[in-house]
Amino acid sequence: MVSPAIALAFLPFVVTLLIRYRHYFLLFYRAVLLRKLRDSLTGVSREERAFRYVLTHAIPGDPLHILETFDQWSYHCEYLSNLGPQKAKILERLIYGQAPLTVLELGTYCGYASVLIAQSLPLGARLYTVEMDACRASVAEKVIRLAGFDDDTFYPETFQKSISMIYEGDSSDSPMHCISLK
Repeated sequence: MVSPAIALAFLPFVVTLLIRYRHYFLLFYRAVLLRKLRDSLTGVSREERAFRYVLTHAIPGDPLHILETFDQWSYHCEYLSNLGPQKAKILERLIYGQAPLTVLELGTYCGYASVLIAQSLPLGARLYTVEMDACRASVAEKVIRLAGFDDDTFYPETFQKSISMIYEGDSSDSPMHCISLK
């Protein structure tokens, strides 16, 4: 059993840690605890809530406005792990400089980077994006369609099969979610 005197001796240390690392505690509170609470109370995932916000506030068919709306959601409502405007400019410059005809994105999440890459690609180029989580894949597919990009969705059984399908151009029905943008 710990005596109260020893416990009180550590109180200034704990308070100092809380003050010094308050930003990390706030981030943990917002990104983990508050998220789980909202998910359980509403029964809707954070990604789906973000899509609903984008659907009501963004201009359909305008990829840049959709990305700006995602950024607004991330800054003012709930945190989303997206590129953000600063990193998006770096990625855009990279794509414009390289002008690739085929791009493979691993981990689509909400479709933010997919929309950014798709709108930066030259004509005739293709973007393949793979997401393991079915909920996130469906949100990403809706966001991509909202941005006005044509997509083919197929579900290969394994990751290696999806990579081989991308190179072969085949499609079938299986659990991994791969979206091919034309």
